[in-house]
Amino acid sequence: MGKQGAGKDNGEDDAHARRQSIIDGLLADALRPAFSYRAPSHEALPADIRRAIDRLLAKAETQRSRCLTYDDLEEALPPRDVSAEDLEAIFWILAEHGIEVEDGEA
Repeated sequence: MGKQGAGKDNGEDDAHARRQSIIDGLLADALRPAFSYRAPSHEALPADIRRAIDRLLAKAETQRSRCLTYDDLEEALPPRDVSAEDLEAIFWILAEHGIEVEDGEA
C-alpha cells in the first residue's frame, strides 16, 4: 500500500510541476514589456491593405464612432484572400486610433 501512495504522490508532483511550468510561461509572457512587440508600419503593408485601413479610419471618422462592425471590415477588405498577418496589422492600427471592430451595429 505504501508503494501505491508513493506512486500517486509522484504523479501528482509531476502534474503539479507541469501545471506550474505552464503558469510560469503565461506569467512571463504577460510581464514581457509591451515594446517588445513591434507594431506594423502602415507604409510597409501592401497597398490594398493600406487602402482598407484608410477606408475604415475614414468611416469611423465620418460616423464619429470608435466602433466598427465586422461588416464594415468585410466591405473594406480587398477581394483577395487576406493573410492573418494583414488582419493583425489592420486590428493593431485601428486599435492605435482607439477603434474597435465588434459584432452588431456600429
